Amino acid sequence: MRAKIRGTEIYYDIAGMQIAPDGNNLKKVDIAIFSAMPEELEFFDNFLFKHNFKLVKIENFEFKIYEYQGRQILFAQTGLGTTFAASILTFVHYHFHPNYIFFTGTAGGIKAGVNLRDVIIVEKAFEAEIQGVFQLLKGTPFANCLEHPLKKQRFPSTYAADGELLKLASDIDFSDVKTHQGTVVSSNAFPAPQELFAKIQSENPYSIDMETSAIYQIAWLLNLPVLAVRGISNVLNHNGTDDKIHESDVQGSSKAAAKILLRIVDKLILKLNACKVSEPEIKSDHREIEKLIKHFNLKPHPEGGYYTRSFQSEKEIKSSDKNRYNDEYRNAGTAIYYLLNGHDFSAWHSLKSDEIWHYCKGSLVKIFVINQDGKLQTYLLGDPLIHEEANFQVFIAADNWFAAEIVDKTSYSFVGCTVSPGFEFKDFKLADRKLLSKQFPQHATIIKQFTRVACEERKDDIDKNHSLNTKLLSRL
Repeated sequence: MRAKIRGTEIYYDIAGMQIAPDGNNLKKVDIAIFSAMPEELEFFDNFLFKHNFKLVKIENFEFKIYEYQGRQILFAQTGLGTTFAASILTFVHYHFHPNYIFFTGTAGGIKAGVNLRDVIIVEKAFEAEIQGVFQLLKGTPFANCLEHPLKKQRFPSTYAADGELLKLASDIDFSDVKTHQGTVVSSNAFPAPQELFAKIQSENPYSIDMETSAIYQIAWLLNLPVLAVRGISNVLNHNGTDDKIHESDVQGSSKAAAKILLRIVDKLILKLNACKVSEPEIKSDHREIEKLIKHFNLKPHPEGGYYTRSFQSEKEIKSSDKNRYNDEYRNAGTAIYYLLNGHDFSAWHSLKSDEIWHYCKGSLVKIFVINQDGKLQTYLLGDPLIHEEANFQVFIAADNWFAAEIVDKTSYSFVGCTVSPGFEFKDFKLADRKLLSKQFPQHATIIKQFTRVACEERKDDIDKNHSLNTKLLSRL
């Protein structure tokens, strides 16, 4: 091991096992930030100069990991082009398992009104050279190639950024830097493939680069939350050429993109840290859980967790929309107590009625909602006097899809749920992972996380939690 001024260099063997100094396995990182060139990460090096870091070497590759606001952030250069970008991202994912992926750096402006040092927050990305294949293969013996053989899904023509990260970026004030949110095209031809440029322009992208589509494609394949932020280093002519290439501003555009990305990362970390539960008194106590289950006569719920009905209105009502409940009567309102424990979660489901969740005791709860327009929103249910971003109540509109998880996996959460008009199981729909992912492909990662069918990533946690639940019920 070689000492560094502000960090430590650590070597790992080909299997990713630490050789020195203490033989522990490499821990996962919270965030990974990539760029094609070292210059595109200079801003972060300068900004994080006083923060602790370590250099990790795996085979011939070296990665810098900073400790920033209690989070581990890995930085890596991919090199130019789609192949290197895809390879390095896959390599990092295999060894470090980052929770969030960001890509930054430079791009060439295409769309009218885009100028040097503007910043593009990439909503979607596509690869220029492969676009024609989607139409050419239809009706041919090669049509099966349009579906990925491992993912068992049809290739999209464009690849989307993570909806939650986009929402996070959209809520930030970037008034001091001109930013755009939209599509980026990638090509290995520099500055652009002239024979395809007219077709590229018809897709109305803001800019062109050599890596973003590859990053987004790998994120789609591996179900990784991803967002790219690109600075405009040069502006292309109408035919895809650049007669002012030597006037390009790589340093200025890289800095502009990095500044915007840092604000997004800061807000993400603030959100993640706000969800840390520090109250030791709410740590999971099996006897407390047993007591709740027994006292309220809680039973397992199909969506996960335990419940019991605590209220049912004596009045019945009919909806003015005769199709909503098949013109049937419903109770004016119902309420339940609901308990989530440890790694259990409320799986994606929807109701024909409005629902309100009420915080009672225990850990904070994250509630995820996908509305009818496909917009994903995340709410924090808890005590706002302790956690500023939390609310005692969270409202979910009828027909929206929603799921929930406990923030502190060593604890439990006890809540109330009120439904109006009243809950009936025939108005309850539990999500099918494939169908919901097809409907909202931009949210495929979080849909997979909170549906149980073939959910291998959570299998150990689920099995562990179901085993505990079975033991608890057997004691009662």
